[in-house]
Amino acid sequence: MSAGSSAMAMAIAKQFRTWRGLVPWAGVAAWTALWAWLQSTPSGLSWHFFVSGSHVLFNGAGLNLYAEHPELQIGPLAFLVAAPLTSLGDAAQPVALILMTVAGPLCLAWLAPLVPDPHRRLRVFLAAIVLMPAWTVLSVRFGHLDDVVALVLAVGALRAIAANRAVLAGLALGAAVAAKPWALGFIPLLLVLDKQRLAAAGSALAGVIAAWAPFLIANPATVAALRPPVGVAPSSGLHALGYRGDLIPAWDRVGQFLLAPVAALVPVLRGRWPGLFLVAVAIRLAMDPKDNPYYIGGAALAAVIFDLLATRWTIPWATLVTVLLLWQPWAIDYAHRLETSSGISLWWFQNPGIIGIVHLAWSITMIALVLVAPQQLPSLDFRIRRSAGAWRVSRARSPSP
Repeated sequence: MSAGSSAMAMAIAKQFRTWRGLVPWAGVAAWTALWAWLQSTPSGLSWHFFVSGSHVLFNGAGLNLYAEHPELQIGPLAFLVAAPLTSLGDAAQPVALILMTVAGPLCLAWLAPLVPDPHRRLRVFLAAIVLMPAWTVLSVRFGHLDDVVALVLAVGALRAIAANRAVLAGLALGAAVAAKPWALGFIPLLLVLDKQRLAAAGSALAGVIAAWAPFLIANPATVAALRPPVGVAPSSGLHALGYRGDLIPAWDRVGQFLLAPVAALVPVLRGRWPGLFLVAVAIRLAMDPKDNPYYIGGAALAAVIFDLLATRWTIPWATLVTVLLLWQPWAIDYAHRLETSSGISLWWFQNPGIIGIVHLAWSITMIALVLVAPQQLPSLDFRIRRSAGAWRVSRARSPSP
């Protein structure tokens, strides 16, 4: 065979491998589109919060936003992202929902190069199959932009840490907190860095201060947002923990913001840092006064990160359990949820206390899985590094406190 023929054969083989690699992603795209369609009637149930909130921020209350509207439990960065979308008129909501939906597969694409072999493509594909039904509840049915922005930035911070770009990682996590304060639970991820931890922590702190300090300085009553006029649902983790008040207690939000990063610090120091996201989200759900269906999106993504980076499971068991236990039976036929007079939906409405206990048990189980379960990798004391332009997982000593 001539050199020319050999080169051509190699080029064809390379092109074939490229196309073969795109096939699973085409399947993920089709699966995502199917679930987006299933969740589309009704859709954008929470989008009005972002429309009204961005309008009040930029055309009304300004820096008094949270003092005057403590019910808006949404970070300023989310309103900043929503503002240009709201200028699209009737197209604003569809465009926003599409962008939020695309963010799900994008997060998986960012994670894929970090997944250890073997069977990397299959594992990522199966994770996508389990994740997307849950993700579209968040992105399409409710359109909760702040959660989506915070989660995307958290995965972006993970990639920045993989590249050892400390300042960028810190800025991404600071921005996540600016979009949704419960993202404070992700901050211990910065300890995974080999160097420049102080630079990363400094940039994260700068981002948080830049987002929130202007509101606190302009109106100290902004702290009222820590106790919003939010009722306690009987199916919530907070109710399952024993709290019986009608409204969220004064200590709850502060407790969430303090306990989540402290709890998430433990898996980092134990060399089990891929479980950090799952622990932080589990603490959030366990202490939350509500049991909103869209919480499943963030919980499922956190479980995917754990399944793909901390285990060798071909089937993403933590994600599968998460979706099954947090899935609400009217997730597809939401429009008729109050008209159901039989079956699991009726049982769901009649037994909210049991649902709360099940969801609290999920939080406890996921934390235990991260901290106690036998490690399936040779060691979870690894860091992500970039070598010669290719992403790889390598072992290293556990980060010091």
